[in-house]
Amino acid sequence: MESSDMEKDKKLPFGIGCLDTFLEGGVDRGVITQVYGEGGTGKTNLAMQLTVSTLLSGKKVIYVDTESFSSTRYLQIANSAQDLSKNLLLYRCENFSEQEVNLIKAQRIMQNSKDVDLLVLDSATALLRIEKDEGLKREGLSRIISLLNTIGYKHNIPLFVTNQIYFDVSNSLITPFGGHLLDHFSKTIISLKRVANGGREATIEKHRSIQDGKKQIFYIAQSGISCFP
Repeated sequence: MESSDMEKDKKLPFGIGCLDTFLEGGVDRGVITQVYGEGGTGKTNLAMQLTVSTLLSGKKVIYVDTESFSSTRYLQIANSAQDLSKNLLLYRCENFSEQEVNLIKAQRIMQNSKDVDLLVLDSATALLRIEKDEGLKREGLSRIISLLNTIGYKHNIPLFVTNQIYFDVSNSLITPFGGHLLDHFSKTIISLKRVANGGREATIEKHRSIQDGKKQIFYIAQSGISCFP
């Protein structure tokens, strides 16, 4: 493999041993990694942990937030290293139109900067769920996915996307919001659930090189993500 190809395939680590081993190095570049689960299963904590790890490497992160970003929690994970925040480009969204506009802004920023090494969308679907028109939901989600795919392809950065869930009555299953559209374009899908002793269990549901069903337990600590209770 050529050195340029190796650099292209280099993964972005969480900086947490058990998670990076679980994902065989970290999060893949150029594609969407979707993490979904019930509230409180650790989706935003994982997003912040990956953000801090990227900032510590000296790179910039674009974080598009629809979930009321907690500065307090961010600083706990960053170990109060506020100087990291100068490379954190945080965009808060109050509606789905703002979410789309902020992703367009992110795309323009990356056209003029080589320093951005991660884009987080937390969450992709929270604002979409309140839209009652199913056709508008599909159109809106299609535009978001198209923007993410373009950013990933052109700039070869990881796209870390959290997602909501709902109960599918027809199949009696807990299902990630966004249906087949988001699932199809997410090259990595990880589900999260609570387990005993305050742990969270991550399960690979889709990956280009890791077998489906692989699991990893992690814990949410005061200072971030931990491999041990």
